[in-house]
Amino acid sequence: MFKKSESSKQQSKPSRNRRPDAVQRPSVLAENLTIEGNLASSGDLQVDGTVKGDIACRTLTLGEDGTVKGEVKAETVHVRGRIDGRIVAAVVELAATAVITGDILHDTLGVESGARIDGHLKPRSAPKDQSAEPKTEAAKPPEGAKPALVVTGNP
Repeated sequence: MFKKSESSKQQSKPSRNRRPDAVQRPSVLAENLTIEGNLASSGDLQVDGTVKGDIACRTLTLGEDGTVKGEVKAETVHVRGRIDGRIVAAVVELAATAVITGDILHDTLGVESGARIDGHLKPRSAPKDQSAEPKTEAAKPPEGAKPALVVTGNP
C-alpha cells in the first residue's frame, strides 16, 4: 500500500556522476602542507604550500606562500609565489610577488612590475611565418633606385 515504486527509489539516491557543465573546484594544497613527489591532474590545482617535484595540470595557481621546486607544465600558470624550475605553459601570468628561477616557455606572458625572473623567456614555438634558418640574402634596392653608398674592394 505504501511501497515506493522502483522509479522513486532511483530518484532519491544522490547522483555520484558530475554533470559535464558543473563548475569544478581546484584541488588545494594548504600552506602547512609539503609534498615530495610529482603531481598530475587533469583539472585545476592551487598550491599554497610546498611541492618538491614536477607538476602537470590544466591550471596552476601558486599562492604568495607557495613554492614549487620542479618543472611545471600546464595550460595556464598564475604565480604569486616561488618556482625553482622550468615553466611550460600556453599562458603564464606573474604577479609582483612572483620569484622564478628557471626558464619560461610560453605562448602568452604577463609580468607585473616587481616580479623577479632568473632565467630565459622563450616562446614555445616559433611563429609560422619565420623559419629557423637565418636569411643570408642581401637586401636589394627597389628597381631604378640609385645606391647612396657604393663600397668597392681592392683588386
